[in-house]
Amino acid sequence: MRCAFRVPFKFCMAVTPMKNTTTLAIERPEKVSPGPSLLAILLIVICATILSPSSAVGQSISVAAVGPSRVDFGPQVSGTTSERRVILLINPGSDDLPVTRITLRGDFAATHDCPDRLAAGEGCRIWVSFKPSSEGVRAGQLTITDEAGTQRVVLLGKGTRVLEASQQ
Repeated sequence: MRCAFRVPFKFCMAVTPMKNTTTLAIERPEKVSPGPSLLAILLIVICATILSPSSAVGQSISVAAVGPSRVDFGPQVSGTTSERRVILLINPGSDDLPVTRITLRGDFAATHDCPDRLAAGEGCRIWVSFKPSSEGVRAGQLTITDEAGTQRVVLLGKGTRVLEASQQ
């Protein structure tokens, strides 16, 4: 069962109940504006309410929103660190959301202010930076594991050659 909304600015949100649970997974198309908006969060909550089966009355439904879903750092001199970009994790649900793990893959580093249990209606920030180990396109992934499932953010950047002093 899916619940989809069409709203202005080509924003479309889909919520899919996961098999044999009351957990909802949220999907966002890649070609939307970065970052969750208040409208997106409200749609998640409305959709979660619509999809709640009558047998789930009185049970918690875990919902998580992450945005943006893709971060491109662009060119960065190999061996140097980019400025940090922020990724938001939001709990639009009515109960605390246990956050079990935040991991990175690739030439990226992260710090965050996410608690072990993200309070209902609250959000936290994950700051990611890019430090290419070599030249060329570098890809990575930020993975957030919580009670609502696994959220992934695609990370991209391009390592460039160090300019010698004579070329500047």
